[in-house]
Amino acid sequence: MRDDPALTDSLRVGRRALDGVAGVELLAEVSWDSEEQCWVLPLRLRADTSGSSIPEWTDWYVLIDEHYPWGRIDFLPAKKGGLEDTHPHQSLNRPGSAARPWREGRLCLQTGLASLGLRARPEEPRSPEARLSWHVAGAREWLESAARGQLLAPGHAFELPDLPTAGSQQVVFRERAGELGTWMGSQERRGWVELLPVPGNLRLLAANAFSSLEGRRVFSPDWGDLLRSVPRQRRFRVPWMRCDSLPILPPYAPPTSWPELEKALGFRGLDVRKELHTFASQLRDGEHHLCLIGFPIPEKVGGPDVRMHWWALQLPIFAHGNVAPRGYRRNERAYWLHDQVHLFERALPLEWLRTDNWAPEELRSRGALPEPLRSTWVLLLGAGALGSAMAELLVRGGVSRMVILDGDVLEAGNLVRHTLDVTDVRHSKADALARRLRTLNPDLQVHAFRKNLDEQTARSTWLVSRCDTILDCTASDEVLKTLGRLTWEGDRLFFSTSFGVRARRLLCFSATGPTFPWGEFWKQAESWLQQEHEELRRTELPREGLGCWHPVFPARADDVALAAAIAVKALVRATVARPAARLDVYEREEHADCFRGVSHVSPVQAHARP
Repeated sequence: MRDDPALTDSLRVGRRALDGVAGVELLAEVSWDSEEQCWVLPLRLRADTSGSSIPEWTDWYVLIDEHYPWGRIDFLPAKKGGLEDTHPHQSLNRPGSAARPWREGRLCLQTGLASLGLRARPEEPRSPEARLSWHVAGAREWLESAARGQLLAPGHAFELPDLPTAGSQQVVFRERAGELGTWMGSQERRGWVELLPVPGNLRLLAANAFSSLEGRRVFSPDWGDLLRSVPRQRRFRVPWMRCDSLPILPPYAPPTSWPELEKALGFRGLDVRKELHTFASQLRDGEHHLCLIGFPIPEKVGGPDVRMHWWALQLPIFAHGNVAPRGYRRNERAYWLHDQVHLFERALPLEWLRTDNWAPEELRSRGALPEPLRSTWVLLLGAGALGSAMAELLVRGGVSRMVILDGDVLEAGNLVRHTLDVTDVRHSKADALARRLRTLNPDLQVHAFRKNLDEQTARSTWLVSRCDTILDCTASDEVLKTLGRLTWEGDRLFFSTSFGVRARRLLCFSATGPTFPWGEFWKQAESWLQQEHEELRRTELPREGLGCWHPVFPARADDVALAAAIAVKALVRATVARPAARLDVYEREEHADCFRGVSHVSPVQAHARP
């Protein structure tokens, strides 16, 4: 066990900066806490809290990182003389460990940008003399805002309370803003919901079909192939109930025991005992069951409700079979009397599970492709290195409808730069890529065909003919000639991309119309393709396998990934601009093996479409 560290000069400077500050009283000097592995500073803060239940003076413990002015600074209420309620922008304020003089209700004093760390440094000072004082001033402002009821100011982003969840299991649901009307238009307040184990991840359960007690369908989310493929025998149902608003205890605490849940739901017109009694007779099997509790939430504080949100609760084991406690009969009435005593009179703690909304707009909040591209059906021709990399970028960006055509199987040599792995070797590239893509986007519907494009497939397969964005990654003249012979019903966006030797040069041809303009493509790309041919002839090509010489095309995985990213950006531009026929050429700039960037060397565009 290491020795306690000495007080650093930086923290000494930060501590001295609090001397003489009005409304701040130091209760003791900074000391090291070996269990928490941080410095602790007890202090008392004064704030203008008149007209509220918050005292004028409150006691706090400040937990300060060993490497101050870097690291965490946490404000926690003292058990004696501190806040006991839970407010917005505060962790659940439970008493916590009996060995600690502070509670667990950590204040959230960072702004949204500060949570990004170094990128927001100007927002929160990092100098030794200023950072601790900044947090102390923020705690006082927090207290005054809490006293005025302004921690959730109108127009600010709505925030759920800190729900105490346990375990690694998580329930995910799919609730979009435009779907709240389905719930608001339904008279059903309770029923059964089908849960699906997410393939490949035992920790995830997805809420699928909500129905009434009688089995009438109330709401069904539009999941993609991954969850639709879950076998019926692996699906199971659990109860759901909903109330009119967020079930909390004032000021902003989630319920943590069954009596608290009864009180919180009762404020919102839901009798939890009555609801549980409705389900209990069908849950007396000696097993734990989940229950979903739903409520509408707004986007902004003070704004209208826009979507449903769900909390997941693990129900206790109800009285059942021959396990009825002593003194109770073995019938439903006696079982229910026992359950009420067990749940409510003994104040049994609630066991919340983590939940998450997997609606597309929620999952894509960190970055999404433009809506015109996300909403299209994409036909991917060629599931090789470039095609698979582009497909992955598109699906991660929100494309949720895709058809893949490729007649090849994956070979071990492809793994050098392909997105697939060794478990897919000797499998169809199209099928294997579809399987992988389904795991990246729970909304994705993808169809794979183990064949290359030909006229019969295009005309006879309705999934192919319905696609409105045709993405060619084959680098095949035959495929482009086939496209040129086909006529589609209505305009399509055609996008053909390929790279040259070592992926130094990338060609992106885009066109809009009912047929692919083969002649215009060749007119614009011929000189570049000829240049590529000459460079290929001068390149010593690697070989693969024994026997007859089998040259393979040289390009590293990082260069293919770069080409795919550039091609996706070019496709985004084409989706918006809808050019009649345009060739864009990009070249990677290197000098003495030093990467210097990518240049857009040749945009060539035919007459623009009206």
